[in-house]
Amino acid sequence: MQKHGAMLSALWILLLHVSPLGSMKLSLFKSLKGSPEVGDIRLAGAETHSQGRVEVYLHGEWGTVCHNGWDLPDAQVACRQLHFKGAVSAVAGGTFGEGSGQIWLDQTKCVGTENSLSNCSYNGWGIRDCTHKQDAGVICVAGTSENYVDHSLELSEDLGQLFDSEEGCDFLIHGQTYTGLGRYDGEMVNTTVCAHRMILSRFPGFKASTDVDQISINLTQTCRPHLPSLIRYVYTRRLEVTMTTAECFHQLASHFGMRRLMEDAGRLFTKLLPEDPSFLTQVSFYEYSVGAGDRVLQENCLQYMAWNFQKLSTSKAWSSVSAELLQALLSRSDLVVPGETFVLAALEDWVSQVNRTTSEEQQALLARVRFPMIPAKELFEVRFTSALYSAHQTLYQEKLLKGFEAHSLPFGTLKNSSTFQRNDQDYQPRIYTGPPWSVAFNQSIETVRRRINNQYNHRGGYSQYYNTQVPRTSQTHSTPVHISSLFAEKMVNWQLNLFKKQSECSNSDVQCDSLPAARMRMSTSNVQYQGSIRYSNRLLLSCQGRFIFHIMDFKGTFAYVPTGENLTYPCTDEEYIYTFVVRPEYI
Repeated sequence: MQKHGAMLSALWILLLHVSPLGSMKLSLFKSLKGSPEVGDIRLAGAETHSQGRVEVYLHGEWGTVCHNGWDLPDAQVACRQLHFKGAVSAVAGGTFGEGSGQIWLDQTKCVGTENSLSNCSYNGWGIRDCTHKQDAGVICVAGTSENYVDHSLELSEDLGQLFDSEEGCDFLIHGQTYTGLGRYDGEMVNTTVCAHRMILSRFPGFKASTDVDQISINLTQTCRPHLPSLIRYVYTRRLEVTMTTAECFHQLASHFGMRRLMEDAGRLFTKLLPEDPSFLTQVSFYEYSVGAGDRVLQENCLQYMAWNFQKLSTSKAWSSVSAELLQALLSRSDLVVPGETFVLAALEDWVSQVNRTTSEEQQALLARVRFPMIPAKELFEVRFTSALYSAHQTLYQEKLLKGFEAHSLPFGTLKNSSTFQRNDQDYQPRIYTGPPWSVAFNQSIETVRRRINNQYNHRGGYSQYYNTQVPRTSQTHSTPVHISSLFAEKMVNWQLNLFKKQSECSNSDVQCDSLPAARMRMSTSNVQYQGSIRYSNRLLLSCQGRFIFHIMDFKGTFAYVPTGENLTYPCTDEEYIYTFVVRPEYI
């Protein structure tokens, strides 16, 4: 018994100091000086060698890492890549000065077990939304380990075998499920797991550090079979999470306070969101996330429903949307809708279907409709067509007046009004996909003439031309300068490009940092309004018209489309629909 206790204590000490997630390897690192290789990193900007600004080597040039998303797991990977024992902290941008040249990595997301930063998730080489003021840094544990042996996977396996054997277990977890529909027609089914108090004590939710030697938890019939796998994860830090088990593991992780497992299971929820066209799953996940207090999952659900609001409002789930959820959606500027009139009509339809909202709830929701963004002609018709006008006449009159003022008065005059509020979202557009504010890029094949040879030939003329079929890479679009009627006759012309090959970029005399690349630029001068109006344009990626799975803003005139895991929601189709959206905003 003493031998077993000593072994268990030793395993516990190792569990605290060694990550059991690493793959089984024998790593012998030696200090080798030579030319840097792609993905190598170094520290700069500090007097001591164990801390500094993180720099990455690529294309013969050292560049920096943006601190967006930079956290301790990323710092751990960076420090171990530099052969330090670990990281003390991940340091915010600017602490070790500003770097120069490229910013190679942004939105870095490491699990913590990778052997280099280049193996972590990130936006893509050189794709970033930051400046050198946000260069990330690290403070590593002083003292390097030039030669070390890593058998961390064996520790994970040993602890897994210890759990399976139940040898020396001293703490019981009871998973209870009531199988009946009524009060007396069912029975209580129990799943009991015997574990080790010392290992469970890391998570307070198990209460293993208290005087109790057993706990009970109520589980659904679906989740009860997965309780042993969840407890085994505490030992091994390994767990197979599938689409069907994600919600159960998220619930269990939430109950026992396993924050990291909650986040990882929550990421799988994100992959599930596009799979249900009825939106019942999305609404259910959102309500679950609110109850579980998982704000990451909550935002993922809200964002998906905001981007696909038009389909949500005509789905089976529309009448099951709560007033709180609808309030959250109508508060967002990334709501993708044909126009603001659609938002008002959808709200009125929801009220007619639900039949359980109070007058106060209806007024709170109507207050979220941005009347100044409704076209003047449609604004005039609201009092005659709106089903809620008579019930909320005073509120409608106030909102309609605000809308008509926006169409008849310069924004500078509105700002000087005593009733104007600086952060008033009513004057900010959403993402409007109706005409004339958006256009789906025409990806058809077109015929172009190409010269066979640019050289002057011996017959006194240039070489012949030939016709070839190529994907369309350019088209034009026109919009008014702004939504306000003051600009109805003042137009802006836009030049749109979509490049999927470097040759297409070269043929248009532009440099594309990555592919696919979209470009959107004015082809007419707008100098007259530069001090009062700006454009926050968007690129929408749709999965063959079924759902919007990614939205990007333009940095300058370009938007670079990510691939694979860097997309917000998964789309299995190879061909996307690219929609360019013009969004004029008052400054």
